[in-house]
Parts: sequence; structure tokens; C-alpha cells
Amino acid sequence: MINQKNMVIAALLIAGAVIVFFLFFQTDEAKIKKNFHKLAERVEKNGDEHNLIAAKKAHAIEQLFTGSVRIQIPSYSVDKTFPRNGISPHVLFARTRYKKITIKFYDFQIQFPTKDTSIVELTAVFKATTISGEPVDEVHEAECTLDKIDNEWLFTGIKGVDVLER
Repeated sequence: MINQKNMVIAALLIAGAVIVFFLFFQTDEAKIKKNFHKLAERVEKNGDEHNLIAAKKAHAIEQLFTGSVRIQIPSYSVDKTFPRNGISPHVLFARTRYKKITIKFYDFQIQFPTKDTSIVELTAVFKATTISGEPVDEVHEAECTLDKIDNEWLFTGIKGVDVLER
């Protein structure tokens, strides 16, 4: 009886220690990947959404960026630096063009040129359905730059990488 009680207490202490470790002592790589997962969650759209919900999601996406962000996507002829408060209007406009949106990130390769800067090379899979019902299925290679500010990794740049076709 006493041994079972001690075993249960030990198991609870171990479970608590694991939870505390993952909540407070994540590696920078884990925090960076978590930001990409947050971005994917906030971009997601399933059907019609109220304007207030769209604005809330756009604002939540904006919070993942620093004071300004440079976006370079050669395949769409985009090369511009946006102020942080200029991100929401573009997100809202893009969301009005689709009734369904998902984005997933794969193949993370994270480098740290400095202690507070990371460069992440990855594959992004964008799937959507336009308002007119046309499916969109795109795969992009990207290079993202993030800076560590107040112990949070925030996006400072997104660059599309052209991949040679066979």
C-alpha cells in the first residue's frame, strides 16, 4: 500500500517536472517552430467568417512580426518592406479572396548566425479554395529571418526561394 502510494506520488512529480520543463525551458529551435505553428493556426480559414473574427486573426498574425518586415517573393514580383501595422490590411485583403485556407510548414533547417537572429529555411504548403470555388495548391521554398526580442522570436523577413525545375 505504501509502495503504491509512493509510486503514484513519484509519477505525479515526474509528470509535473516534464510539464514545467516544456513550458519554461524550451530550446530556441522549439520556440521558433512553435511560432510557425502559431502562424499556420492564425492563417487558417474554414468558410465564411465575420469581419471581427477576420480582424482579430489579422491582428494576431501581425503580433508575430517585428516593427517592420521585408517580404520578397520573386514568383509574385513582391519585394517590399512593410511596417508592422501595415500587415493587417494585407492579411485582411488576402483572406477575402478565399473561403478556405491552410498552410503547413515542413523541413525546418534552423541556423543561428548570431545569438538573437535565426534564419529558417523551410517548405511551405499553401492550400486554399477561392471564393469562386477554384482550388489552389502551392508548394514554396522559403527563407525566413527571425529576431529574438524580449525572449520571443519574431519574424523580420520572409523570402521566397526559386527552385529549379527538372
